[in-house]
Amino acid sequence: MVGSFRKRRVVNFNVNAAVKAALRKLNLDTKMQGYAVWRVWAKAVGDTIAQQAQPAFVRGGILFVKCSSSAWMQQLQFMKGTICEALNRLLGKEVVKEIRFQIGKIAPLAQAKPSAEDQEVALDDAELKRIDEALRPLQDPEIKEIARRIMVKGASANKTGARKVN
Repeated sequence: MVGSFRKRRVVNFNVNAAVKAALRKLNLDTKMQGYAVWRVWAKAVGDTIAQQAQPAFVRGGILFVKCSSSAWMQQLQFMKGTICEALNRLLGKEVVKEIRFQIGKIAPLAQAKPSAEDQEVALDDAELKRIDEALRPLQDPEIKEIARRIMVKGASANKTGARKVN
């Protein structure tokens, strides 16, 4: 059995390119860029406006924003060009092409966190280290952060599921 060993074939695999391609193929890259609006909203509009208006969802480059009253909705209508420019500047690319305002319930900024049952189960250092190690080949920091959040949520959800079964 001396000659029965197989030669290992080295395959160059670019994880960063694979993740980007998968996101693009599933049309998730533009959706994820749209959800980055939540991260920069308060910085783009300021605390006063952020307490009275919040992003609801993004569809086809159109950002839908919930406003606390018709007065705020009308005021923001006059500012939507400035808000759109500020958001896109902070995001580094044109993600928001248009903004539409609607009246809706606004969550207080201090309480905008998920409820206790929706919160993630904390992962220990070893689990976080495994996730970071798996993501090391990714070069793009934005993709890396998105992938990290997804992996942490998945590991947390698995832990939560395991806890509920017991």
